[in-house]
Amino acid sequence: MSKLGKREMIILGAVALVVLYAIFDFLSPKKSSEIDTAQKSAELNTFVTDLTGSLQKETAKNLGATIFSRAEKEWTKDPFLDGKALKTWTDSKIMKAKVEEAPVQAVEFIYSGYIEVGRKRMAIINGIEYNEGEVLDVKGYALKSVSPSRVLIENRGIGATLNVPLQE
Repeated sequence: MSKLGKREMIILGAVALVVLYAIFDFLSPKKSSEIDTAQKSAELNTFVTDLTGSLQKETAKNLGATIFSRAEKEWTKDPFLDGKALKTWTDSKIMKAKVEEAPVQAVEFIYSGYIEVGRKRMAIINGIEYNEGEVLDVKGYALKSVSPSRVLIENRGIGATLNVPLQE
């Protein structure tokens, strides 16, 4: 046999130490960190039994009727809306309720003139010039679109549009 060099001796010594540690770790008894599975299983079964019993007590005799009665009620809060969208939705519902409560006033618009300069369109409504998209002097109304033969006026309170023809 040939002599082993210093490097080989160090490598063999390190390998021997690793093997001895692995044998010691494998054969040595484990510390008490085991879970008592029988006790945990019994606790889980007790929990499930208690939960099932409480659910049966709360269940109505006619579950279908209860579900339908709840579904037919008007929602006060939509579960699919986040905070900002919920506020917008609530504000729109309040606005619609105010518009429905307010007495309906007949508003008459007279479209009497059309002006087009370049890409800019203007309409003369009730004797006043308005640009397309501009809010009218009549509260709650805006000029949505202008054409030579008619204008669309939007009621912002309820979202309805009025089609007003040109009167010459």
